Amino acid sequence: MTDQQVPQQDPPRPVRLRGRDRTHQFPGRDERIAVRLTSAEKALLEAAATRVGMTPTGYVAEAALAAAADSRPARLDPHREALCELQAALFAVRAEVQHIGVNLNQAVAAFHRTGQAPAWLEQVSRRCERRLAGVEQVIARVDQELR
Repeated sequence: MTDQQVPQQDPPRPVRLRGRDRTHQFPGRDERIAVRLTSAEKALLEAAATRVGMTPTGYVAEAALAAAADSRPARLDPHREALCELQAALFAVRAEVQHIGVNLNQAVAAFHRTGQAPAWLEQVSRRCERRLAGVEQVIARVDQELR
């Protein structure tokens, strides 16, 4: 193989997204119950778990415990899952806004030192506009959930 040749790589394997587990507790849960299902029943449970972003095992445990307590499992509510996604989006936006704030503070400090705005200030301004558009999208999602 010459320096010009690129080594062949295996094609990337599809990534299986893992669902969210149940709420962890310490010390851990000691007891297990094995459930036997048909292929169709298993597929139904897996699809339901995917819809609410949980692992099939966590989904079965949440649903069984809620049924045993004669209550509605809050963690299996698709509306709650949508709110969790919105919360994650808001956390990401908050972090971006904090980064932009740091950059703007550095720009103001540089302006006070030199009397001129830093060359990268325009780039930060465009980044701020993009993030503001992201905030607007999150607000629209919240509005849609509330309707």
